[in-house]
This record gives sequence, structure tokens and C-alpha cells, in this order.
Amino acid sequence: MKLNSVGYISQNQNTLVSNNKNKNQKPSFGMGNPLVPIATFIENNGFMGEFLTIDTVGMMAPRTVQGYTRNKEELGHLNYKAGREELVRELLSGPAYFYVPLTVLTIAGLVRGKTAKVSHNVLNMFKNVMKNTSGGIKEARVLNANFVNELKKEAFADYTKGQDLIERLGELMNQNLNHKMSFKDKIANLFKSKANKKTTASMIRNEAVEVLTRLNKMNGKMLDNASSIKLQNGEYNISNLFRDMSNYMDEFSKKAAKTSLEKEAFIDKFHKAAARTKDITNVLAIGALSAFLMIIPKIYQTDKTFPGTDGLKGSENSQQGEEVKNENK
Repeated sequence: MKLNSVGYISQNQNTLVSNNKNKNQKPSFGMGNPLVPIATFIENNGFMGEFLTIDTVGMMAPRTVQGYTRNKEELGHLNYKAGREELVRELLSGPAYFYVPLTVLTIAGLVRGKTAKVSHNVLNMFKNVMKNTSGGIKEARVLNANFVNELKKEAFADYTKGQDLIERLGELMNQNLNHKMSFKDKIANLFKSKANKKTTASMIRNEAVEVLTRLNKMNGKMLDNASSIKLQNGEYNISNLFRDMSNYMDEFSKKAAKTSLEKEAFIDKFHKAAARTKDITNVLAIGALSAFLMIIPKIYQTDKTFPGTDGLKGSENSQQGEEVKNENK
């Protein structure tokens, strides 16, 4: 019989005691933890969220603070010029990698339609779902409901638990597609308490994340990323999928209501135009980002003289004067 060492037994006993104590304690990484919104932002936005978080916390913030405090003792106050220059430089050079293409996508969405914001993979997946959707395409609300039913059927066909959660997700999908909020209501929401705010698109997406996470864990699905949904061999973050569904169905239903084509023919025509618009938008986004990167060196320094030397000029001039006097002697 194999005997464990006394140290090993003691360590296991301590672990068991520690685990028993922790059962009655709240997890340190609960919903009240301030890191939860940051983690959610990174998860929902992938590489962009991770990059912006690291760039802001690890580079932009400390460099800006360093700029404002540079030579503070010599100046007698904060170095506002140096701090402003550091802030402008960091805002333009880092986040610009995402904000410039996003600006192009936003403009393209306004000019050419909202499907310009939807990726090719998602467009192809929506195309297949739409072809399997029953009913006509003329009435928007009926089309939205049928599209959601088909999407639910494909996504949750092998889920054996949580039918009430699946139904709730369907309700949230329909709510997301039919949700409209005026500019006046958006402004009013800024001054209302959380309990009195009108439902926003972000509130709908956040609830969808919570419901899907519970559903996936209940069924043992997508355990590595419980806020994702699987559709046609692809995995999609539910929050991003809700945005894409809203953009896609908004444009599809508006054009479908005016078409004289049959359903199948209209779907093919619509997606060909959407794919062409997406290709053009991608080229424009790459071109705009390349042009912006070329002018960054010209805006790297916003003042004629480097403000980091403010507060040191007097001491430098006096030192140079002493050197000149010594040379004359």
C-alpha cells in the first residue's frame, strides 16, 4: 500500500478546509466586480476590444499623465501643452487603427445600406437562413418573426434543456429586430435612473448574453465561450449577431417590400449587391487607414517646439551663458 507523505496529507486537508470555507463566500469576480464590464467589452469586441483596452490602460493613460506632470516643479503647475500633445498623439496613432475603418463603415451604411457593416461570413449565413425561412417577404414584422423562428430551429435543434430560455431568446431577437428609439428618447434616457430608462438596443443585447450563457451551460454547449451561438458550422457572439441581424433585416425588409421579384430571385439579387458593397467598403476602409497612417508623422507634434522642455529653458539658457563667459575668458 502506498503511503502519502505527511506534507501531502496536510496540504490536501488545508485545501479541503479552504474549499469548504469558500462555498459560503461570494465569488470575487461576480457581476458587481468593476472588471466585469471590461471583460464583457473585450469578449464582445474580440481583438478590437482587447487592443483598445490594453492601449488605453497600458499606454495612452500613463503617457498622458506623464506629459501633464513633466517639469511640473519647474513650471509651478501642470504641463498642459505636453499633456495635450501626448493625448492627441495617442488618440490618433492607436485607436485610429479601428476608428478610421469604423468611420468608413458608418458612412457606407448611411450611403449604401446597413449591410455594409455586416461581414461576408455572416451575410452568407443569413442568406442560407433566409432561403429556408417560410412565408413571404413583403410584410416586415411577419418576415422578422419567420426569420427568427428559422434561426432558432437551426441553432437550438439539439438543445434538450431550457426551452423557456430558448423562447425568451426568440422574444429578444424579435424585440431587437423591431426595436425603434427616437433621438428624443435617447437624450431623455441620459437623465433617468436605471429603473426608469426606456429599453435600449444595448439592454436587449445584454439580456440576450445572460440568457444564452445560462442556456449553453445548462446544455453543456459552448462551454469555452458561453455567450456564443453556433449556426451552420460558424460560431457568433450573440451581442454582435444581434447588431448584424438588425442591420441586415432592416435593409432586407425595406427593399423586399418594394420588389416585384420572386422570393428566391430577390434573395440572390440582394446578396450579390450586399457582397459587392461590402467589397468596395473594405477597399475604401483600407485606403482611408493607409492615408491616415501616412499623415500621422505630420501631426505627431502639435506645437512648434517640443513642450516637454517647458520649465527647463531658463536653466538651459543660463547654463549656455556661463559656457560663453568661460570661453571668452
